[in-house]
Amino acid sequence: MADFLRTFVAVKVEPSPALLHTMKDLQLALTGEPVKWVDPANLHLTLKFLGDTLPSQVDEIGEELNQVSKQFSSFSFQVEGLGFFKNKGIPRVLFVNIKDGEELQLIAAEIDNRLANLGFEPETRQFNPHLTLARIKFLKNKKGLYEAVEKYRDTFMQTAKINEIIFYRSVLKPEGAVYRELGKFRLYT
Repeated sequence: MADFLRTFVAVKVEPSPALLHTMKDLQLALTGEPVKWVDPANLHLTLKFLGDTLPSQVDEIGEELNQVSKQFSSFSFQVEGLGFFKNKGIPRVLFVNIKDGEELQLIAAEIDNRLANLGFEPETRQFNPHLTLARIKFLKNKKGLYEAVEKYRDTFMQTAKINEIIFYRSVLKPEGAVYRELGKFRLYT
């Protein structure tokens, strides 16, 4: 049986001072809660989660991502306002919203189409660009989260400039996931 790699395709977001300040403020507001924060050095916006990937597929995926990158120019989007995803009524993912993310939608759709040809399941949910800040196991004080999110609901944090898409391997460790780049693909046109 082959050892699978856990992989995904993303764009990296270098956090601005405003975004870092927001993260620190949220961490203070949610002190004592079982929340797993994303390391600011690992902030990224996932375009497609591939999951189990055979090592023999890495080059093929890279070739497809290279073709995608040749179709798109550098672009930017706004990182603005907080939100959260719920699962069964319980907040599970704390994130920053993305405004002007049309280019992200187009790139994600192109990646989805191309990688479906390699056997990766096409995405059934609508692509919802967001920047995950934390994963929430459960909350002792939901009100604290709601107040923190409300405080930053419409706050502009930065403009993110994107010049490349990155193919990552995610290695799960007890202290959190470690991301290793399998390939970088510069946006060309």
